[in-house]
Amino acid sequence: MSTTEPLITTICAPATPHGVGALALIRMSGPQALEVAGRVFRSAACPDLTQSEGYRTYFGHVRDSSGELLDEVLLSVFRAPHSYTGEDSVEISCHGSLYIQDALLRTLVENGAVLAGPGEFSQRAFMNGKMDLAQAEAVADLIASENRTSHKLAMDQMRGVFSQELSALRSRLLELASLMELELDFSDENVEFADKKELRSLVESLLESIGKLCDSFSMGNAMKKGVPVAIAGLVNSGKSTLLNALLGEEKALVTPVAGTTRDTIEDVLVVDGIPFRFIDTAGLRHIGEVDEMSQEHIEKLGVKRSLETIRSAAVLMLVLDASRPETYTESLQSVASFNNEHILFIINKIDLVCNIDVILAGFMNTLCNTFVTSSKSNTSVLPVSAAKNIGIEDIKNTLVAKIRPDLDRNAIILTNLRHYQELRAAGEALQRVREGLDARLSTDLLTPDLRQALHHIGSITGEITPDDILGEIFGRFCIGK
Repeated sequence: MSTTEPLITTICAPATPHGVGALALIRMSGPQALEVAGRVFRSAACPDLTQSEGYRTYFGHVRDSSGELLDEVLLSVFRAPHSYTGEDSVEISCHGSLYIQDALLRTLVENGAVLAGPGEFSQRAFMNGKMDLAQAEAVADLIASENRTSHKLAMDQMRGVFSQELSALRSRLLELASLMELELDFSDENVEFADKKELRSLVESLLESIGKLCDSFSMGNAMKKGVPVAIAGLVNSGKSTLLNALLGEEKALVTPVAGTTRDTIEDVLVVDGIPFRFIDTAGLRHIGEVDEMSQEHIEKLGVKRSLETIRSAAVLMLVLDASRPETYTESLQSVASFNNEHILFIINKIDLVCNIDVILAGFMNTLCNTFVTSSKSNTSVLPVSAAKNIGIEDIKNTLVAKIRPDLDRNAIILTNLRHYQELRAAGEALQRVREGLDARLSTDLLTPDLRQALHHIGSITGEITPDDILGEIFGRFCIGK
């Protein structure tokens, strides 16, 4: 459906997943929604649906075009503009038989409705001013949310928290643009309406706000896919056993043979509402020049991929074998150059040692001598036994304690890639404005970049959005939403 044409059709679609269930919901929206529903629905409580008030639910029955009884249903009426789409709408709750659902949809189409496309209900809500584009996109995120944190992020965005922040940014940009445009109108008279120092201060403030939003994207992305936690260590340190203990299932193969894990293995676990994506990596070890056709070359590729995974993870869990203190220095040196946000030193296999206090003291001494970030607050040392399931809850609690402040610190967290790209582009345009102000460029040379910044901010909420972008956004929605 082209967004350049008037929305005059009446659309219908199932709002519940395709399949057999106790109940199913069919929704219909458009100027003829009540009229079409009235042709197939009969209720003694409301002989004429077109005369019904909004927010009314009626019990009755529906018949197909031949007059045959299909089902007993509940039909809810929503009047424009007080509906999800802003149009007259009805929702029919029927029994969950696939035959009933298909027959009811076919009957509605035969009586004047058309089948909705993906996201068409939400697109109409946007077009009718019921929500801005950022809020409409949050609907899809809310449907896809799989944990408490991603649900909260989607709810905040759908309630307009992010849109309010963007509106404030855009208002300040418009203030800046209006002063510059005014100077252009009076350029022949050499009148200056904007104090350049104040303008630069405003640009600096805007860049700071945009920077904070962009910086939050990595956390927002992690909340949707899982905070990446790399499980690293030398061969036979117990990484795969630890992964299995954390997940509570035999996800990774565990054998006494060194180097069993040659590629990354990962899975997501939700702890206290936060999704963590645990990644078991191949054992770290130095492998020199080897033949490309040899077994050692495969192991070398596995180690290389492990290092890339470790470097990009938000959390590094370095697993060390408590029964082999002579390996501590090598273990620490293998990741000493990495600068992860959080580091957990997991002293594993404590069930194999007699005096854990001595072992921990020895490790701390080695840590202070070989690991440059050991003094940072982002590190923790945890004694565990993955094989005996000792200390596993301590690891989970520590992970939550490290990530939760990152969530609380950001009142607004960016989760949408399109929003991130538009904000980055707006920030780049404003940086050019700042550089122009520093170089004392004339107003006519500054305003194009300022207009670009306004365009990119407006594209997020939908003030400025081409039809092809709308089609791409709503095309990712499920049918019926």
